[in-house]
Amino acid sequence: MSTAKKALYAAVGAGDLALEQAKALPKRVSALPTQIRSSASDITELPSKALSLPGEARERVTKVVKTTQARVEKATMPARKRATKRFTDLSKRGEKLVKRISRSAPTKRAIEQTKAARSRVKAAATSVRKAAKADATAVAAATETVVEQAG
Repeated sequence: MSTAKKALYAAVGAGDLALEQAKALPKRVSALPTQIRSSASDITELPSKALSLPGEARERVTKVVKTTQARVEKATMPARKRATKRFTDLSKRGEKLVKRISRSAPTKRAIEQTKAARSRVKAAATSVRKAAKADATAVAAATETVVEQAG
């Protein structure tokens, strides 16, 4: 499957998932204040911890930075894998939705009606073109007749 088609299916799947997730949003929002309070206490302790470091602060900060970098790398790898899997899942979900819609009876009827309408428009255009040509020929013939009679 082409990347563009996969991206389109992923977008359709994402829309479908967004609708599904929106239904669960009220529960998640009600849990948010507890999560924020928990994180806020950790953040507010950081300045006091930084000021209370003894003379070996530079070594500790270096160690913390290295540890943090390792943790970030360790944490981002699964996140990247999850994001790739999520993209693939959304693409599959979107593809299923598109196939289901394209196989539905209303869609098939709409396609047939569009084909019939296109055929009728093409026939009408041909008729108009022929009529215009016939009119032009008749006008030319009438003009010649008038010129001959006048002259």
